[in-house]
This record gives sequence, structure tokens and C-alpha cells, in this order.
Amino acid sequence: MPSPEPDDDRLSPAERQWRAVPLLGWPLALGAAPLLLADGVPLCGFRHLTGQPCPLCGGTHACAALVQGDLLAAWQANPGLMPLVAIAAAHAAQLAWEAWRGRRVTRWRIGPKAWQAGGLFLMGAWGLRLLGGL
Repeated sequence: MPSPEPDDDRLSPAERQWRAVPLLGWPLALGAAPLLLADGVPLCGFRHLTGQPCPLCGGTHACAALVQGDLLAAWQANPGLMPLVAIAAAHAAQLAWEAWRGRRVTRWRIGPKAWQAGGLFLMGAWGLRLLGGL
């Protein structure tokens, strides 16, 4: 007979609801990207002020390309952002699993180190873009 899971892994109803929120955010964010591009909205104040791209420049184009399934165009728009998008998707899936199951995931948890690694990749790619390497 399997041993019962510890009660400290259980989520309260409020915690379960908050873990379900990313499921709503992803489609909205990805769906808004093509609409913003179609309206010609200037999206980057940093670039507007400095003439240089910010670390997230190209992110809207990348999201629009991802919606269309064009991974190459997404990579070309902002290669540094792609690991963060993958981490965010995995983290959203993990939170959705926790919300559905009602328990915290204790193994293979997406944690701060994954986000830090993704952020370092983003900043490295940005540095290369500023130097003309990307």
C-alpha cells in the first residue's frame, strides 16, 4: 500500500486558483502581440530614447512569430528571449498541474535558478546585439 503524501504539500483553494492564472495569461499575451504590431504601436521607450534596443526588443515580433508557429522568425526577432519563453511555458504548465492536482510539485520544480539562467542568457544575447554580433 503506497504511503500517503504529506499534508504540507496540499494547496489551499486560493493557492489552486492563483496557480491557474497563467493559463489565462498565455493566450492573452500571445494573442495580443499580432494586434499590437498591426496597430503600429511604438513598443519600446528605451529604444525611442536611446536609439539602442533593450533586452526585450523584438519580443512582440517573437511572440507573433510563435503564434504562427515560426520558430526561426521568433529566434531572429530576439534569440535571448526564447529560453525565457520556454521556462515560462514550463512554469505555467507546472502551476497548472499543481492547480489541477491540488498539491505542490516537489520534484523537477521550476525555480529561481532556471529564471536566473534564462535572464543571464537574455542579457548575454543583448550584449551581443549591442556589439553587432546578433
